[in-house]
Amino acid sequence: MSKVENTDLIEKIDAFVEIDESENKDLEKLAKIAHELDHQLLESQLITIVNNTEKEYSEILRLIVEDEHNSYFIPSYTDVEEAKKGIEELGINEKEWEYEFEVMDGQEILEIAIDDDNFAGIVINPYNTDFIFPKEDLITTAVCNQEHEGC
Repeated sequence: MSKVENTDLIEKIDAFVEIDESENKDLEKLAKIAHELDHQLLESQLITIVNNTEKEYSEILRLIVEDEHNSYFIPSYTDVEEAKKGIEELGINEKEWEYEFEVMDGQEILEIAIDDDNFAGIVINPYNTDFIFPKEDLITTAVCNQEHEGC
């Protein structure tokens, strides 16, 4: 696996969270950073965990939300250490699963689940950063990318 590192994405998420949690939120700046984050996520190389237990069928790991729709997020990791932390936190090594890390860009991850009504979005480093990119925002940005360069 090639080295995956997303320092810029994490720094931008941290900047967003800092503004969002401040007493005097600059909503315009927050919206601008959120839009930039969506673009950056779609272009970033991320690590997903793929369950290969069934030899003829593999599936990207999902985090299910206990709601009436069985919504789910696709956990994606900014580097190998975060992905290993995900394996540990989920207890995957304790299960009889065969898994691998797969590197994909955010656009590829979105395209895998875009037509699934239960897909709620992508969560970055769910056991550390825990930042959610909602499906609707990513679709809007992906369409924007297709229709207008640099939107």
